[in-house]
Amino acid sequence: MFRILCIIFFSVSFNYSQTIKHLNEISIEEELSIGSIVTSLIDKIPNLEQSNEYDLVTPLSIDLDLFSINHSQHCLIIKNRIDYENLCLKKNHCIISVSIAVSNDDTIDVYILPIRILNKNDNLIKFLVNRTIIEIEENDEYWFKKNYTLPHAYDDDEDLITYSIYLQNWNKPYGLFEFDEKNLLLKPLKKFDREEQNIYLLRLIAHNQNDISTDIIILIKDINDNIPKCQQNQTLFLITNQSLISKFLLNVTDYDEGDNGKLEYNIENSLLGFSIDRYNGEIKFDYKKWIRSNESILIINISDHGKPLRLSTKCFIEIKLIFLYDIDFKSNISLINQTNIYINIENIDLSLGYFLIYDKQYNKSCLDCLININSSLNDIFYFNYLTYDLYLNLNSIILMKILTNYIHYKENISLNIEINIINLKYPSIQSTKIYSFIIHLNKLNLLINSNIFFMKIYDNILLNEHISIYNRYHHCLNNQSNQLILIDPTDTFHIDKKFNLILNKYLNVKQQNIYYLTVQQKQTNSTNNVSSILRFLIHLDQA
Repeated sequence: MFRILCIIFFSVSFNYSQTIKHLNEISIEEELSIGSIVTSLIDKIPNLEQSNEYDLVTPLSIDLDLFSINHSQHCLIIKNRIDYENLCLKKNHCIISVSIAVSNDDTIDVYILPIRILNKNDNLIKFLVNRTIIEIEENDEYWFKKNYTLPHAYDDDEDLITYSIYLQNWNKPYGLFEFDEKNLLLKPLKKFDREEQNIYLLRLIAHNQNDISTDIIILIKDINDNIPKCQQNQTLFLITNQSLISKFLLNVTDYDEGDNGKLEYNIENSLLGFSIDRYNGEIKFDYKKWIRSNESILIINISDHGKPLRLSTKCFIEIKLIFLYDIDFKSNISLINQTNIYINIENIDLSLGYFLIYDKQYNKSCLDCLININSSLNDIFYFNYLTYDLYLNLNSIILMKILTNYIHYKENISLNIEINIINLKYPSIQSTKIYSFIIHLNKLNLLINSNIFFMKIYDNILLNEHISIYNRYHHCLNNQSNQLILIDPTDTFHIDKKFNLILNKYLNVKQQNIYYLTVQQKQTNSTNNVSSILRFLIHLDQA
């Protein structure tokens, strides 16, 4: 019928009178469902029900074939989908003119009905990208001149869109970035250090009837601004075995990335027996290739592959070869079980034993060795550096407190001794050994065999106060018929006939805490000769 009317309209135009009439514009919303009534034609076209026939004139474009007529209800209905964004925005057809041809006996009237398509908010806003990656060069001196474009959101309904931006934790990026909403620009507020933080995650949000967001990923681009760093200023390479290849991995960090953080290692002072992997910094020691050297520090140069300039640093590796020396303790008065030593001291003047240092490479005693002894009881030992003999230190306050305590005639002292050996000519050659000592002290035997009497007095003693030195275990001090002669270099004490020490001067423990006295027994019926010399060690304690 639609096509027939068009043909009739043109073919009978010479026999029928024709009129074109314009109807008032009507408006409809987009996206009405198919079959929906647009408008009734009865109240727009006069005497429509008495006309012979009527129908739509076929539109010139298939894109405008949007309507049809329901003749039973005499109304205009939706034939095809009406999309405002497609018709109006893309094809500029915001008003669709519908032509309705009405045929009567001798006339054909064409009514033109303008239909304005109204937009409704039926489209969600969207970003065309899920994320945007922005690279910012670290420590950029011209950061204040830079800005970075952000993506636009789109709304096919052309509604107003506003924007906001947040960090990933929903805080505003205060102090980091300024957001220019009008121009959608991101401006840095400072220069960034990649080693401090290398990535910033932001969320750009577009708002209108609904919200949509896109991720903004800020990558801080590395520049070569970090010098390689040794983990420690000087590290120790401890070599404990001569039969295996010893390895040491140098720990160096470079906080740059890529070639800027790629490191290369070289030994600056080449020492025979030592080599280094130039790519991973592993140092190897081969005893078969080693020759003694007076250098004990390896100097390693580390450089990166950064551009335009390579940055470098030096690491210092202290070398200690601790396998070359055998350390043994020899003693005639000790029971020795490996590193456990038991000593029963009869005479305090005698050596406890001596240390033997043997060079396994040269098969002889070490002649250039320096020995250092550390004890868990400070200063209790005296070491003879010429003979390597070990003695009890009679100047030791700790030892004096033990020996002057006659409440316990027998005491055991347990302690550890650490022996440290270093070759003075070749300082990288060192060795350490720890011994456990148990020293048994019988104070009466020491008095008898060593002729040493240990005493303790307090510094608050009064002048001319008598201190008895009578002792029944020593023949000099158990017979008051003996005539004793006291030798005191400090002239602090003198002795009377009843074996009493008498104070000549006031005592001060801060000035002197040990006094060395000698007592001689004068022989009977003799004016000059003396015998039985007895030494006194007086320990002065604070009251």
